[in-house]
Amino acid sequence: MLAIGLGAVYLFIPGKLQTRASININAASPGVFRSLSGNDSWKNFWPGETPFKLGDNTYAIRGRSYNVLGVDISTGGNTVTSTINLLPVKNDLLTIEWISEQISSSNPVRRFVQFRQASALEKELNMILGRIKEFMEQSKNIYGIDIKQTRVTDSVLISARRSFNHPPTPKDVDDMIQSLRKYIAEKNADEKNLPMLNMISIDSSPYQVMTAIAVDRELPLTKEFAPKFLLKGGNILETEVKGGPYAIKNAFKELENYRSDLKYDSPAIPYQLLVTDRMKETDTSKWITKIYYPIY
Repeated sequence: MLAIGLGAVYLFIPGKLQTRASININAASPGVFRSLSGNDSWKNFWPGETPFKLGDNTYAIRGRSYNVLGVDISTGGNTVTSTINLLPVKNDLLTIEWISEQISSSNPVRRFVQFRQASALEKELNMILGRIKEFMEQSKNIYGIDIKQTRVTDSVLISARRSFNHPPTPKDVDDMIQSLRKYIAEKNADEKNLPMLNMISIDSSPYQVMTAIAVDRELPLTKEFAPKFLLKGGNILETEVKGGPYAIKNAFKELENYRSDLKYDSPAIPYQLLVTDRMKETDTSKWITKIYYPIY
């Protein structure tokens, strides 16, 4: 009976033990890989009290390459090598596979213990992947801002453009907005939304500033004012930011990362919608700004 039992260990437990866990995640693989590559992000979804410890196992990221992370998993004096593979399925969908391998011991008792440990490890890897999915499917956890895709509601704009050799102040921007409002009133038109703002400065070139206001009809072109058009019903990314220029700049950067990660093209420039009147509220930490990025 002992001989039969020992034989069964060698017969049914292969010479190389492999564990495989996988899960589908509704997110873009570049953003997920950036998050997983930084050790700091793991503490936000790690199921144990302290990354990278879980039960008797200790995890250590040992290497990173494109869409692949190497992870060592140690229990006592035994270390198992594993890899996390990010497999893009679509621009907004990927599969994560977590695979580990170890050579089975020639000692039948040790071989059986390794088999039991491998079975337990597979359950643990699936549990960790479940936490990763829950975390990564929230855009704020990857990009630091809540991003939603919505539709363009305002299609007809009147705009003004000016150059500045210094970072435009709230007063500079407000002067442009007030000139637009005066022109709109002169033409007996109606404003349909809050003022829009776009600022561009490349290297040491002057700041190019454009303000615009949605109106109920197309207004005539002049030397100072120009009609602009957006595709009504078109796709657009939207986020809301509380804070001053730094927070707004960072939100633009992360929106661009999101657009690039999901491989969206853009038919028009991104812009701010000025929810807070910046002439009335001088505390930039209280500014509310919506940011929009047209896509297709």
